[in-house]
Amino acid sequence: MVEIEAAAQIARTLPRKRSVVTAWSRQRNRLTFWLMTAPMLSMAILFIAPILVLVWMSFGGGSDVAPFDGYKALLQPVYLRLLGFTLQLAFLSTIICAILSYPIAYLMANVRSQVNLWIAVALFISLWLSFLARTFSWIIILQRRGVVNNFLISTGLTDQPFELVYNKIGVYVGMIHILLPFMVITLIPAMKAIDPAYMRAALSLGASPAKVFRQIYLPLSLPGLVAGSMLVFTLAFGFFITPAILGGGRAPTIVLAIRDQIQQLGDLQLAASTSMVLLVICLALLIAYDRVSGVDRLYDRGGR
Repeated sequence: MVEIEAAAQIARTLPRKRSVVTAWSRQRNRLTFWLMTAPMLSMAILFIAPILVLVWMSFGGGSDVAPFDGYKALLQPVYLRLLGFTLQLAFLSTIICAILSYPIAYLMANVRSQVNLWIAVALFISLWLSFLARTFSWIIILQRRGVVNNFLISTGLTDQPFELVYNKIGVYVGMIHILLPFMVITLIPAMKAIDPAYMRAALSLGASPAKVFRQIYLPLSLPGLVAGSMLVFTLAFGFFITPAILGGGRAPTIVLAIRDQIQQLGDLQLAASTSMVLLVICLALLIAYDRVSGVDRLYDRGGR
């Protein structure tokens, strides 16, 4: 008799529990919807809407010009050369940043010493300073009577000062200096996530340190390297201040061409078309880079 009453009591409480769970689920879904509304609206207003306006302007923007005139103009040799140099600048800057930042990130992630503290301080101070201040500082360092040339002349390594600024050399130096911290801070979390037991196990089995690094550590750190490369390449591809100041007109990029299209030519359709081509090329290269590097496969293995 007692068991029958207990079973009846449980049967009566189950609908209540189900109704409570259902009400909580509805309330949670409603709260999630309202919390997601503000970010989605912000994304639509601040990101999607400007891109749609840019697309509309690139096809004439309701004017009497032909829709594809802006895109046809970009097939001229001058714009193709500017685009080729911009891609070259972004690729080489990314490669050099990857080569220079990897040992720095490795040291900060795996070696505990007072030196790491000073490296971190220098890294974050470099990030906190504005792009404009860091760019102008390189003019002082690299000019004909700057720190570098004065040192080279005083040591007898050269009799004449080198042209290190207002050309492509100055642009590369300034961009690498600005972009290097972004690569380092992207690599450090990926390196710290690597379990040291993998390396110890490989060494205990007779593998050399070089082989352990090549076959274990480097593949495991590849997601961070690729993520940092994507970030640096995207920033370098759209750089404006550094090429404009340190290039001195001798290192024109496609981004500087957009400025001239607006300020000198007053051709908003051509400027919008150029911007859209840059956006499409950047997205296509990033997708191809991600597919070729196999980052998704590496993450999938780590999650199994």
